[in-house]
Amino acid sequence: MPIKSLESFLFERGLVGTYPIESLKNATLGIDVDHYVSRLLTSKREQYLDAIGGFPTSLKMYLESDLQVFQEYDITPVFVFSGSPVANQAEASGYYTASASEAAAAAINASNTGPMSSSSTSSTRTAKEAILAQRHKGWTQWTNLLSNNQNTYIDQPIPPTEAFRYNVPLDTKRFQSDLISFFISQEIHYQVAPYSSWFQLAYLLHTGYIDAIYGPTELLMLKSVEKFILGMEFPNKEYRFVDKNRVLNELRCSLEEFIDISMAVGNDLQPYTLSPLRIYPSQQLFEIALEMVINSGTDFYAYQLINPIKTESSQSIERFQKGISALRFMPVLKENGKVELYSPSERGEDASSNASSSSYSPPSSTSSLDAIPNDIHDVVAQRLPHEYYFYRSIGLISGKLLDAITTGIYAEEPPLDGGSSNSYRQLVKDSVELFKNQELNLLTQPINRYYQIKPIKQVKWFLPDDSVSLTNRVSPPLFERINLLVVKTDDVDRKFSVSEFISVISGTNGLSETFVTDKVLFPNSVPRSQKLTTPFDLLATNFLRFLTLLGFFEFDTTKKSLKPISWGKILLSMTQDTLDEQFAEAAFVLLVFFKTGVLSLFEETVPATPSALSKATIRSYPKESSFILAITRVLSVFRLEQKPSNYHGPIDRKTLIFRNHVDFIKENLNDLYETTVVSSLAAGEFDRLSVDNFGWQRQIVGAMPFKLSTPSTVMAMIWEFYLQKYLHSGNSKTDALALVMTMFNTNKAVPNLQEELRRSVTFMTQFAQVLSKMSEFGLCKKQDYELFVEAVEFAKQAL
Repeated sequence: MPIKSLESFLFERGLVGTYPIESLKNATLGIDVDHYVSRLLTSKREQYLDAIGGFPTSLKMYLESDLQVFQEYDITPVFVFSGSPVANQAEASGYYTASASEAAAAAINASNTGPMSSSSTSSTRTAKEAILAQRHKGWTQWTNLLSNNQNTYIDQPIPPTEAFRYNVPLDTKRFQSDLISFFISQEIHYQVAPYSSWFQLAYLLHTGYIDAIYGPTELLMLKSVEKFILGMEFPNKEYRFVDKNRVLNELRCSLEEFIDISMAVGNDLQPYTLSPLRIYPSQQLFEIALEMVINSGTDFYAYQLINPIKTESSQSIERFQKGISALRFMPVLKENGKVELYSPSERGEDASSNASSSSYSPPSSTSSLDAIPNDIHDVVAQRLPHEYYFYRSIGLISGKLLDAITTGIYAEEPPLDGGSSNSYRQLVKDSVELFKNQELNLLTQPINRYYQIKPIKQVKWFLPDDSVSLTNRVSPPLFERINLLVVKTDDVDRKFSVSEFISVISGTNGLSETFVTDKVLFPNSVPRSQKLTTPFDLLATNFLRFLTLLGFFEFDTTKKSLKPISWGKILLSMTQDTLDEQFAEAAFVLLVFFKTGVLSLFEETVPATPSALSKATIRSYPKESSFILAITRVLSVFRLEQKPSNYHGPIDRKTLIFRNHVDFIKENLNDLYETTVVSSLAAGEFDRLSVDNFGWQRQIVGAMPFKLSTPSTVMAMIWEFYLQKYLHSGNSKTDALALVMTMFNTNKAVPNLQEELRRSVTFMTQFAQVLSKMSEFGLCKKQDYELFVEAVEFAKQAL
């Protein structure tokens, strides 16, 4: 988040300059992703993203347009993502309670004031609370709208009246992997910072890797950054920039006073608005605070110290100190590959100045800016191995598990629908044994023993006081149980995919003879040629281990025997002859979901959720309605090929709820697979020199499964309302297609609608064969399989 209300204040004072983009010709431009995305996805765009899920497709359109301008002027963009939150950020986002208190407050306040409104209470609201409040308000109004129209609605979907937008930036971590995948496909430079993205950009500027920064107002707090770009006006081929010296001169305050004000009004490192500013409207915070400093010499840190309200004073002092300390002692990923402090000389400050002479002393006083406070881990975070930060910097591993190791908390926050269903909550509870314990053991086993015994708890938003202790340490460690499983083809041209993996495994006669080795690969005595030397072998080896951990294969380390159990046999039947390569990953995710047993294909969630189908449809066509339910559920993993667009069509909470179930499984599959790969890399099984820097991104990160967001509910809803219209219009395909084209604006968004409908029928037909195998092994009800076959035939007939 930017320094509250500062940007508009700078524009009002005429402190934002303008230059033609041409002046950046041949430059390397560092771009803060959070700041950049907040400029593109304003509150008027992607208003229904939280109601349909998935990746904001319009973002790709804006990106492609901007990249064309960069290419025109030979500007090289470097996109930098933010990493782990510092202590203040984690607290403000409700991390330690999994947003339980924020969700409760949102439910209470949603009907009172809009998020981030002009009322004085908005200045005390966190961004997370604003998001949850608008989401809660949107679903409340949607439920009321359905209820009020149930007697008149027949086959024309009801358009929602309440958008799910909010006036705070979207959390880009939701679709960080999607953006990384896009950057890899376009050969665009990117990096994930260990902590602050704008700090990392300042380091890149200092070391000469970039020539300019496009970032947030927080850059004004860094002495080493003299100028930066605040906004890009691509249609006018202009950019807006800020000169720090000019700003401080015009404001008539020193850098220290400016930092004081920023920490009081709220910024990225200290998101809270502190007393006495909480009573003022959010859009005037910086202006009022500046007047207090200039006219009365107010020192906000001193104000907190003498505040008569002791409980509030103590909390505010701690937040202020942590904000200042994070500013002084922020780690960055350096050119030597290590994560180290952004030193005073790099900040442009005098290393010999006395920190204790300032009113901004960190929690532990220091005699020099070079000295690191003993409790800095309470301000930033505990340190992990440099190797782990490298894997995160290229997007190989997401940060949630790394944050759990350093904070001791793994937070399970509410999904987009609110997470009221018993089956979703059961998934969260079951994830401890299914996924989390295994992931933490794989990550903590190779590093300092402290992390192997450190208590880590899963905290759930629906039971914040009933945390569950996760198991970091097991004997023998998981890696020792699976490290004899190796897939070694030495094929440098083979690209990994779930389908390609199945073809390799199913194409051999003896699994034990082919994929079980006599000796482990990681000792230094093992010749390089015997280690894993190709990206495919690295990813395939760890996918086999990953499947063993999931219970698809049974591996006896004593007998060195590897064999598939029932679930593994179903997986190996998903060859390219029976399942198209493009559908293999989606089908596997559904397979794992049904393996959990929390919800079957035709089972209603508890409590029941009103369907977007009309009462007339459910009453007159009960069997067809159950067909539609199954079709929408299976298609919740189907990736619709569409043009980037700003969605404004129908919504269906019932479909979203099932999508969120599958999305939870996919996220956990991604975490488990990532940690399995990291455990292999940390052990030294892979010849790291066999790929160059870009090879790590293109051939390894770009080929890893489960990275992309679970698709939105759009394709599922297209079928839902197509079939409903088909039933009520006397089986008229023309009327049904016309309705869909109008409601979903398919002429622009999905120009090849007929082809996408046929492709989705192919996926359903092929997934029916997977259900057939499940039924054969007694892993699903035979009735469910037979009903789904009927549902697919119904869809084919309607198409």
